[in-house]
Amino acid sequence: MALKHVVTGAAGFIGSHLVASLLEAGHAVTGVDDERTGDWSRAPDSCTRRTVDLAAMTERELDGLLQDVDVCFHLAAEKHNSSRDVPQRVVDVNISATRRLFEAAARTNVRKIVFTSSLYAYGSLGPEPMSESDVPLPTTVYGVSKLAGEHLLRVSAASSTLAWSVARLFFVYGPQQYAEGGYKSVIVSNFERLRRGERPLVLGDGKQALDYVYVDDVVEALVALAGPAHDGLVCNIGSGQAVSVADLTDAMLAVAGCELEPIWGPPDWTAGSRRVADVELAHDALGWSATTALHDGLSRVWVSMAGEPRG
Repeated sequence: MALKHVVTGAAGFIGSHLVASLLEAGHAVTGVDDERTGDWSRAPDSCTRRTVDLAAMTERELDGLLQDVDVCFHLAAEKHNSSRDVPQRVVDVNISATRRLFEAAARTNVRKIVFTSSLYAYGSLGPEPMSESDVPLPTTVYGVSKLAGEHLLRVSAASSTLAWSVARLFFVYGPQQYAEGGYKSVIVSNFERLRRGERPLVLGDGKQALDYVYVDDVVEALVALAGPAHDGLVCNIGSGQAVSVADLTDAMLAVAGCELEPIWGPPDWTAGSRRVADVELAHDALGWSATTALHDGLSRVWVSMAGEPRG
């Protein structure tokens, strides 16, 4: 059955992939994005586009946006790096605007909100896998804002018929990850270096490990969370595997067919960290697991970047 969806952050990396998936399934999609770090060229033309700052929308505009909507996927957010540079903007968008969006969804009888939270809500640097049963202790404004969003969603739903689910995303990667003004991940940065014939950069000893999950797998999880069987579910969305930056770099070199030796830079704040998801709940309750192998995902990113201008 065709449904009416709203996707905030629709011109962003994950949002644009989600929009494409929903449209391909035959649903109607309205996307919201201010293009500060998004780019509408990443989203299909058949998406109804609203280029607007979510934080600047009036109550009437929010109600109009959500009228007769079945599911709202709320992905729009100021990112982790912004929390160090412009923390007030993070509060304005990730907390204040998010609260107003959830309240509008409750007023207009939206059936469900699927909210993308983050591993930063935990505040952990490992080494143990992060579990939904852990007490969240965020250590950044961004992490605080994401945890606040989860709680604000519960508040809005408590006095309405609004259903909800939350995805705590780990390190999502894939094609079209970076747009002008956004933050370049280590995958994007080092693939760009390789395309210029430069050696990849690894900070510290390269043993810091992260949970990389491919964007198509994440979209599949978000769509699954929209189903009524998963109302009230908060779950990690990750691969469940910790990959060291050194091993990641080796895999990228193999994909690119390069024999360059990495440059070893000074360690940063991630030294010694191991940030990986416990994905048992996603598997057992959601029926989802990441299926894209790292080599396959990296290969798709490398191929997609071949058609982009050299940085």
